[in-house]
Amino acid sequence: MIPLARRVAGRIAREMENSRLLKQRGREFLEDPNYRLDLVERGFLNRTQDQIDDTAILERIVRSYNRAKIAQKNAGTPFQVSNEWLPIYNRKLKEVMSNLTAGNLDNLGIIYGNFFRDPCSTGLVGLAGKMKKRYFSGKIKRRDQLLYIYDVLCRYKLWRSLTNNRYDVQSLVSPSIGNPFGFEIDGVFVAHGADYKHYYATEISRLVGNNGHGLVVELGGGYGGMAYYLVRDNPKITYIDFDLPENLALTAYYLMKAFPELSIVLYGEAELDKGILRDNRIFLMPSFEIAKMPSNSAEVVFNSYSLAEMSAEAINEYVIHMTRISREYFMHINHIKNSQVKADDFGIERYGYELLHRKQALWNRGRVLEPDEYEFLYCKAESRKSVGVIPGDHR
Repeated sequence: MIPLARRVAGRIAREMENSRLLKQRGREFLEDPNYRLDLVERGFLNRTQDQIDDTAILERIVRSYNRAKIAQKNAGTPFQVSNEWLPIYNRKLKEVMSNLTAGNLDNLGIIYGNFFRDPCSTGLVGLAGKMKKRYFSGKIKRRDQLLYIYDVLCRYKLWRSLTNNRYDVQSLVSPSIGNPFGFEIDGVFVAHGADYKHYYATEISRLVGNNGHGLVVELGGGYGGMAYYLVRDNPKITYIDFDLPENLALTAYYLMKAFPELSIVLYGEAELDKGILRDNRIFLMPSFEIAKMPSNSAEVVFNSYSLAEMSAEAINEYVIHMTRISREYFMHINHIKNSQVKADDFGIERYGYELLHRKQALWNRGRVLEPDEYEFLYCKAESRKSVGVIPGDHR
């Protein structure tokens, strides 16, 4: 439990930073036609879908989850909940875990049908701070409106810059699964975080290659947001997500709802081998199953933030497996300061990889003055020699 004095000090520091953000970044978007505070409240309107019978989906999720929880007990320490995820599990996920364990499909359907605004997605979606009080009450204070609109427009501007304006805003549209919140840009509703997820989906697909046929492994896929864009726009790519069982259950709900026509394999439904990997598009597996992945089987392995949230032992274990699985690229975005192990010290180079680039990821510059996120891209040295990859030529 964080002492009261530290919590108070943290709130004061955050308010001071917010004040500096408003002063330093406040004028950047005054001429932007999307700079409209009335759009902030519209971005948080209820977008629940009509009631659909999800029984078949939820039954598969419950079966897979409970199998994974049994197996997780005998998995090694690196595959257990630890570090930054412990308080989330203890305070935020009790209700969804209880319903998954009991197989209460009615309650589970209600929770997942609102997951963008429910504690079950803590750490996977949303803004820092008291979201429910600040943004879901129906009365958003002007200060919070300003902070939100700066964040949205900073991210959108960065997405435009990084993609060289190759895509229009329609590319960011995603299904209204889970009652998403977001912002209307040029009249188009964009779910919060879509720009980040779409950008990395395009980067991964570019690394896979021109034929677009390959296998991508993600460690910690959130609710499946990046996977949605990757699979939607690359019909030949096979996607595998390794994550904690609770997160996987949510990912399974989102992706099965988004792609009802695709073959999606959950834990306990098939063993990971080369044959099964050829015949299906999406695999959602608990983290301890990563040890079963064939070596040199993936074109790209990817991680967004979660490595930095782990213990040193867990980071080392996952790096060993991810470097073994990839035959070409290892991309990740993680912290270089606020982490038990700094991203510069993950030790990926020890496993025959060369760093192609290390650059600051500025997705949160609308929220914090000095973002502690960096994007790293590594290439396996053997692959670089065989295909003639040179630093920067993937751009």
